[in-house]
Amino acid sequence: MFKVKLFEGVSESFISRFFYGVFLIILSQKAFGETTYAVVGGKWFDGEDFKQATWFVDENGSLTKTKPQKVDYTFDASGKYVVPPYAEGHNHNLQNPWGIKNFGPLQIKSGVFYSVQMCSFGEEIKAQFNSRDTMDVLFASDCITASDGHPLGLILNGKKEVTNDELKSAQEMVLVADSKEDLDQIWEKVNANHPSFIKIILVGSEKFEERHGDQKYFGINGLNPKLVPKIVERAHQSGILVVAHVDTAHDAEVAIKAGVDVLGHLPGYRIARNEGFDIQDYVLSDTTIALAAEQGTKLIATASVPTGHKYSGDELREIQQIQRDNLTRLRNAGVSLLMGSDNFSGTVLREIRYLDSLDIAPREVLLKSLTMDTPKWMFPERDLGTFAVGAEGSFLVLEGNPLEDLGFLDKIYIGVKQGKMLVNNSN
Repeated sequence: MFKVKLFEGVSESFISRFFYGVFLIILSQKAFGETTYAVVGGKWFDGEDFKQATWFVDENGSLTKTKPQKVDYTFDASGKYVVPPYAEGHNHNLQNPWGIKNFGPLQIKSGVFYSVQMCSFGEEIKAQFNSRDTMDVLFASDCITASDGHPLGLILNGKKEVTNDELKSAQEMVLVADSKEDLDQIWEKVNANHPSFIKIILVGSEKFEERHGDQKYFGINGLNPKLVPKIVERAHQSGILVVAHVDTAHDAEVAIKAGVDVLGHLPGYRIARNEGFDIQDYVLSDTTIALAAEQGTKLIATASVPTGHKYSGDELREIQQIQRDNLTRLRNAGVSLLMGSDNFSGTVLREIRYLDSLDIAPREVLLKSLTMDTPKWMFPERDLGTFAVGAEGSFLVLEGNPLEDLGFLDKIYIGVKQGKMLVNNSN
């Protein structure tokens, strides 16, 4: 039983009867900076293993080893394991009111307190996040694609024949560039948005000339690869990071040679034979991998995407063979792996389980990516994703050791963000 001591002289039976009613009401009524915690008896993740420790959250919502003068809540975490909250590095499920309503609560409940949404559909959406009692969400304020490129097909629900008004409306949800002149025009919007990062779309770029303008590939295409170096150069001059949506190995090569900061996908999550591609078109070259490592290019693999599609056993094994090969060589070269799933109806936990099943890295490396590396990449100016004096008082208390069984990642007793309890399954 996970025990909580509110005040001296209050019995545990009283706590059990009124925990959800009284405890959470009192906690929610406390102003930020007034609630303090003690978490004793737990084992805390240090990036490699779990070590016994006691931590306090002070009145500022920060971790401390010094016991506050007044401790409001004491948690006995004996036999429990504590990790930083989970981070989702690639998704699209919180970009509109419907997605927020249907998938937002699932993220919090699952311990995903940080998320990257790879496009943005309005300032009113952003305003719903980034407080101490909500998720912290980053948006790629600008997604740049071709006039017939991805994600227009998704925005138009797969329609190939559309009116000019429908096309214009869809294109207004992204930034469209088919030429340097287009790039000159849209860059004013980029600068006005002051984004932390932008997203560029590359899909089958080796076939750009033959596919661009072909109605068969409407909504599937990506940017002219010749524009990519110009986009990256402008972005970096403005202090903006660039994430590249890539599909084939050639897409990744174009992006890495241009100096993008992050690959938003690992090539090989599909084999588009219906578009004239085959296995070899998704295998990264050693030269490309070496350049990525040299430049410090990071990878959000979204390797688990195939599990959301209907592939035969042979097809899935073929995809996984490519993924293992690419991921193993990337890891051996020292390319950093960030955790992201592109799992619209679920959470990033699908990704860590899938990567674990591929056996491409020790489990502690994957857990570190999920709880430390990815949130630190998202918010480099903040002291989070770590257990250190002065760091944000954010953590998940798990029922068991996830290094032994990843199933424990779902078994959250308590989830606290900056001194605010967001998850409570302790009763």
